[in-house]
Amino acid sequence: MLKPFHQMYQKHFKKKLFNKLIAIYSLIAVASLVTVSVFAYEFFARKDVSNALMEQQRTVDTINRYIDQKNDLAQAIVQQVYQDNLLIQDTVYLLNEGYEQYIRYRLDAYSSSNMFYVRKMQEFFMLQFWKDPDLQNINLISPTKQFAYMYTSDGVKGGLYDWSQDPQMNTQWKMNRYGERVSSYTNQSKKEETSADIQDIPLLRHSDRLVDMLDQDGSKRLEKQAQASIPIPTKTNVIKSESEKLPLISFTNRVSSPESLLTAGHITIDFNANGIGRQIGYSLRGEQWIVLDQKGEIIYPASQSQGTSTWADVEELSKLERNKPQSIQVDGKSSYITVSQTNKLGLYVVGALPEAAITDHLSGLKNTIGIVTILCIFAVLMVTYLSVLHLSRRTQTIVMAMKKVQEGNLNARLPVTREDELGLIAGSFNQMCEDLKQYINKVYKSELKQKHAELIALQAQIKPHFLYNTLEVIRMRAVSKGAHDVGEMIYSLAAMFRHMVKDKTIITVNEEIENCRRYLELTRIRYRDKLQFTIHMDERLGGYNTMKLSVQPLIENYLVHGIVLDRKDNHIRIEVTQHQGDLIIRVSDNGKGIEPERLQEIQNDLEQPQIQDHGSLGLKNVQERLRILYGNEYGLTIDSTLHVGTTATVRVPLQ
Repeated sequence: MLKPFHQMYQKHFKKKLFNKLIAIYSLIAVASLVTVSVFAYEFFARKDVSNALMEQQRTVDTINRYIDQKNDLAQAIVQQVYQDNLLIQDTVYLLNEGYEQYIRYRLDAYSSSNMFYVRKMQEFFMLQFWKDPDLQNINLISPTKQFAYMYTSDGVKGGLYDWSQDPQMNTQWKMNRYGERVSSYTNQSKKEETSADIQDIPLLRHSDRLVDMLDQDGSKRLEKQAQASIPIPTKTNVIKSESEKLPLISFTNRVSSPESLLTAGHITIDFNANGIGRQIGYSLRGEQWIVLDQKGEIIYPASQSQGTSTWADVEELSKLERNKPQSIQVDGKSSYITVSQTNKLGLYVVGALPEAAITDHLSGLKNTIGIVTILCIFAVLMVTYLSVLHLSRRTQTIVMAMKKVQEGNLNARLPVTREDELGLIAGSFNQMCEDLKQYINKVYKSELKQKHAELIALQAQIKPHFLYNTLEVIRMRAVSKGAHDVGEMIYSLAAMFRHMVKDKTIITVNEEIENCRRYLELTRIRYRDKLQFTIHMDERLGGYNTMKLSVQPLIENYLVHGIVLDRKDNHIRIEVTQHQGDLIIRVSDNGKGIEPERLQEIQNDLEQPQIQDHGSLGLKNVQERLRILYGNEYGLTIDSTLHVGTTATVRVPLQ
């Protein structure tokens, strides 16, 4: 089963590094892009879910505020009733005595006064419908007299419903209140005009009284006559909808007598719950908003499609955490549910968002991310392939040039077009070929020179050997004749020759100081006790290394330029010490000294990179050799005072 893969590896990958790179980079790029795409989709999906749930929570809060606003408006209406003494007296009298007694009561009140007020109970309650378009009904209910007087926004089905004699009136009242009806809304066009018009309503004179108000028809005629005689300029927009069962939000308050505090009845204010729909903004398809009472009865079954879904289990609803979206199963489908009960009526406000709605909403995003990912993968693969192919061609050029060199062609060169790693390799390869070519030529010529030098060296070895033997014969002859001082001088000279002929560059301090001592002994015999010398050296420093002939030229410079032959106290001192890890060899004398101008010239010459012949060739030679061996921080320094003496200091590393 794995044989085809093995054959493919042997053929395309085993000996082809760049094919491996293409495969590895392609796998990494594909895996990275797919991973990024998945994370991007998850990020946007979670962001969309979060935004949808936040919008759901905001809508739920808006519905709660809407319910609270209606509650506050209902309480304000009741409060206005209690604040108007005449209005509360009329309302209590109506609920306690019944509608017919109330009419007689009002006629008696009108008869006993010079005028009556337009602002009577019916006008007060009808005026409330102008203030809020969602206000549907105002019901004055008397449980003792068993009747209800209902004011409606359209004024069509309002009036008295007395079921003390006919129980069917109770059913009729409920049907007119909750049943199917044609809904309409009356909106005021300008609040300022309405307020001004209400204030300008004229009072009716006593001569304009209407006495035919004993029955219901009379009351209707009074209402029509009043409307005809009182000009109220308004703009009304009647919005009709299809026949449907009205969802109502009802607020009920007791009506009590201000004097006895006894309950006369109830006032129930109904608001059209369809006004909640105006509070709902953009919603996803299938998203629902439900308002339930504590018994589970739906007050507002609204959705984008005006569905009639019902909530079966209100107990399960009460167990859910408030104001927190939760994923639960509704009708066998997973949905996000937000339950709130923060309004003053304790109503359940439920927002239901099916997960499928979000999934459908994200399908376009998923397709877009998929297409972009495929295009990115294709682009990355193409860029990777072309880049690796370019590198492969440059590498093949280097390999071919190396094969030419392997075959002996040192003239092979690589073009250096870029400053990357392959460019550095090409440059190094060219330099290597050039160095190799020069090295071969140099070695070939050096071999010829070496053979010639070996021949000359073999011939030159005979001369020092002959010189040493000759000097030894002369020394023995001088000793045999009693010239011991001559013999000692010849011995010192021969030892110096042997020291100088050695091919070593680095010797020990003991060897260099011993060579200086022999040179000074030879010179002291020459000047017949006019020269004295002193050598101070710590024996522990004798085993350290120094450059050969680093001190002897300093002594020779003193003997040539500084010694005063007229004096017998000429003295030279050699001191070997160490300081801060350096070896210090100091040669000081009490000779002529050096003039300041000449001293400055010598010091400048010691700092120059090229040797210049100003009479201090030996010092400059020592300086150059010291710097070549140890570096520019080491070397020779000269200090001198005219007619006092000169001090030369050699400083080398202690090693």
